[in-house]
Amino acid sequence: MDEHDRSDPIPRFLAGGGETARLIADFDWSGSLGPVAGWPESLKATVGLLVHSPVPMVLLWGEDGVMLYNDAYSIFAGDRHPRLLGSKVREGWPEVADFNDNVMKVGLAGGTLAYQDQELTLHRFGKPEQVWMNLDYSPVFDEAGRPGGVIGIVVETTRRVIAARRGDDLVRLTDRLRDIEDPADIAYAASEVLGMALSASRVGYGAIDAD
Repeated sequence: MDEHDRSDPIPRFLAGGGETARLIADFDWSGSLGPVAGWPESLKATVGLLVHSPVPMVLLWGEDGVMLYNDAYSIFAGDRHPRLLGSKVREGWPEVADFNDNVMKVGLAGGTLAYQDQELTLHRFGKPEQVWMNLDYSPVFDEAGRPGGVIGIVVETTRRVIAARRGDDLVRLTDRLRDIEDPADIAYAASEVLGMALSASRVGYGAIDAD
């Protein structure tokens, strides 16, 4: 961060854009995008659009995919916010660097990408976490009419995916137990379904002696 005076008026395209908009205004961009006042109009317009959106959005600008995002995306980023701001996307999310490398190559070539319930492993809170997301990426064109960056809409669907899978597992368990009467067979069938739900290579069960 630079020594920007927080009493200075925020650039018009960032005004009313939330806390992340203020962070963008205060950030020292001298090592990457240059002073905010000198940004091209295409970059200003796109950043103005995303900081005012309630949907998690991220802009990956230039060949390095320098990251700018909004308040909703900052929540998605977890403990990586605010240090994620201004980072190169392949370095900011190193565990999915290959995925984002493809996003940048396709987007800067003028292509689009869309993923439905895409599963990824992210380290948002200091440990690996399986997440599912709907992701849409589109190129952003600069003043010369060439792709200058890639804008992404990121909607996490983890809770819905897990809830749906749990529902499927309960249906599977009910179907397996419907015609079973022997307690040992019931325990075996339940363990089998549990193992499938957890993707476990081995499961077992035990009986607790009342004494």
